This record gives sequence, C-alpha cells and structure tokens, in this order.
Amino acid sequence: MKKSLFAVAYWVLIDILFLAIIGVFTTHPINLFIAILIVGLCSVFSIVKSIKDTGYIKQTLALPENNHKPVYDYIRALAVLFIMFVHVLAMDWPYASGMAGTPLYEVLNLIRCISGVGGNCLFLMISGALLLRFKDENLLTFYGRRFTKIIVPLVIYYFYYLWEYNAQRYTSFTTAIYKIITADYSKANVHHFWLIYVIISLYVLVPFLRYMLKEMPYKKMTALIMVLYIYFVLTKFIINENAMPMNFTFWLLIFLIGYWYSLDESRKYDSIAMIAGVVALILFEVAIHLNPPMSDDLAAHYPYMIVVSVGIMAFFFKLGDKLKNIYLIRLISQYSYGIILGHMLVLVFAVRKYCYTFTSSLMHKGMGFLFLSLATLIGSVIIAYFIDNITVKPISAIFDIKKRK
Repeated sequence: MKKSLFAVAYWVLIDILFLAIIGVFTTHPINLFIAILIVGLCSVFSIVKSIKDTGYIKQTLALPENNHKPVYDYIRALAVLFIMFVHVLAMDWPYASGMAGTPLYEVLNLIRCISGVGGNCLFLMISGALLLRFKDENLLTFYGRRFTKIIVPLVIYYFYYLWEYNAQRYTSFTTAIYKIITADYSKANVHHFWLIYVIISLYVLVPFLRYMLKEMPYKKMTALIMVLYIYFVLTKFIINENAMPMNFTFWLLIFLIGYWYSLDESRKYDSIAMIAGVVALILFEVAIHLNPPMSDDLAAHYPYMIVVSVGIMAFFFKLGDKLKNIYLIRLISQYSYGIILGHMLVLVFAVRKYCYTFTSSLMHKGMGFLFLSLATLIGSVIIAYFIDNITVKPISAIFDIKKRK
C-alpha cells in the first residue's frame, strides 16, 4: 500500500513540476484545465506501471546499474554533448567576427567544427554498432519496435515545437502529420531533426544488412570500409564530389564504419586509430586556420572528422573495463534520443530567454560557453525525462498493445 501511495505521489509531483515548467517557459498562454487533463491522463500509465513494477521509477531515473559495458554510454553521451555544443555556439556565432584571430576564437571555432560534425558521426556510428550485429528478427517486429522507439517520439516532440512556436494555431493535425511524413521539418523550426530522418532511412535497411554482413569475413569488411572511405576522400579533393554526394550512400558509409569498428577484431587497431584521429584533428585545425571559410563548409569537415570519430571510439574501447559506470553518463545515455530531439526547446525558450540577459557563449573567456552548455544539458535531461515519461511512453504503450493483439 505504501509503495502504491509513493508511486501516485511521485508521478503527481512530476506532473506538477512539468506543468510549472510549461507555465514558466512557454511563449503564450495555455489552457490550464486542458493541460492538467492531458498530463494527468497520460500519467495513469506511469502510475500503474510503477505499482505493478516497484523498480520502475528507479529505471526511469537510470538508477540501477546496467550489466552491459559502459563504453557505449560514454560514446553516446559524448555525441549528445557535441550536438548541444554546436547549437549553443550557433546562437552567437554571427557575432563572433570581431574576435577573429584571438586564441579564444580559434578554440571556440574548433569546438564548433568538431562538435558539429563529430556529434553526427558518433551518433550514426554507435547506431550502426548496436543495430547491425546479426539478430534473426522478424521484419515487422523490427519495424514495429523502431516505430515506437523512433517515430512516436519524433511525432510527439514535433508537436511540442509546433505548440511552443505557436505554429499549431495555423497547422491542422493532418497537415502536421503530412509534414512529418514528408520530412518537412523546417516549418516547425526543428531543423536538427534532419539527423533523425537520416537514421530512419538507414534503419529501413538494417534487417537486410544484418544478413549481408553476417557471413562477410572481417578482412573483406575492412576492405569495404577502406575502399568506401578512400573513394569518398577522392571525391572531396580530386574527383567531382557529385560522384559521391552527401546523401544516403555517404551516411551508409558512416553507419557501416560504426559496425565495423565495434567488432572484436577491430580492437587491434585501437592504438593506430587514436593516433590517426589526433593527426586528422591537427590537419583539420591547420586546414581551417589557413582557409577560414572552410569552417562553415560542413561537407569539407567529414574527411577529417570521420577519422577523428573513429579515434574517439578507439579511445573508449581502449579504456574498456576501466570505464566506470557513472550515473550521469548513464542518465544522459538513457535519454539521449529525447535530449537530441528536445534540447532546442531548452536552448531557445529557456537558456536564450533567461541566461542571455547576462552572458553569451562568446563572453567571459569561454566561461559563458561552458555555463550555457551546462544549463542546456541540465534542462535537456529534465525536459527529456518529463516528455518521455509523461507523454512518449504512454502513447508508445498503446501501439505496443495493438502490436501484441
């Protein structure tokens, strides 16, 4: 009985905090009655789940230490941080020209370039590493799971953005769904969703790639990666880049690299990969220093940053069992997808609204960037926890029930 009362009290408190956050940070008035009704109804799922499973609340807080190696949690958490870093700096970078030539400008510009491309690479690589290992899974089962894990959250967060930007007043539900299906994310100001659509396009092939890669000898897999990467580099520096444009084939290369480097046989390359990553990073810094406009040409970053990203993976794999199962890393990893989807809500409607009155990412010798990044991270974890547990999981559960039937 006490555990049931605690579960009810906990989720009621979460509901109140969530409604309070909406009330403080929203840009327009809300119908409090409707908001309470929707949040309350959605929370019935969490309450029932918590009563049936006494460990459920701890699971939502990432408190139980998982049994898997934490290496993937570290890589995923770093990818999330990179994606946030580039967007924090992007808010102020149009005003950074006056700093050009200063050491602070060089450091922040390098962080901007590394995080902007490195975050994408790492997120795609870890997706390939975790998904492409062979599993004899029914096609509809695989797509059904990805629907509830990827599509449902994307739709829900999309509507949150529409609501916050007050665009929902001018967009019908069916029109919004059509825009989501057709990847028309610009109208909702969710430009960062492009990465999610790339991931979805790759997931479509996963069940078939698993069978194709299952019997491929490791040497052949390595040769495939090397040939694809060398060909990509040639298209950037020698051959016309139309031969391998920044489209599906290119993203598939990064996806496959993540799988290849996660294989046990690749551990013999860890030291070489780390050295190559450092060399690529130095060459990249030299390149953008000699050619400043290159900093804004994201396509030109990938030949370097793919190697840097593999070096980062190698670093964490090299540490292996020495990596501690740190709670914060585990929490960020568990809510990484929600953080990527929702961090712009935090950055635009909270951080920029309240923190920019006294600092920016260019101020206080870099301390402004660190402060705003930390504020965005904390806010993103909180908002991802609320939205995922109050909205995403209950709605996903409805589709799970239909699939079981």
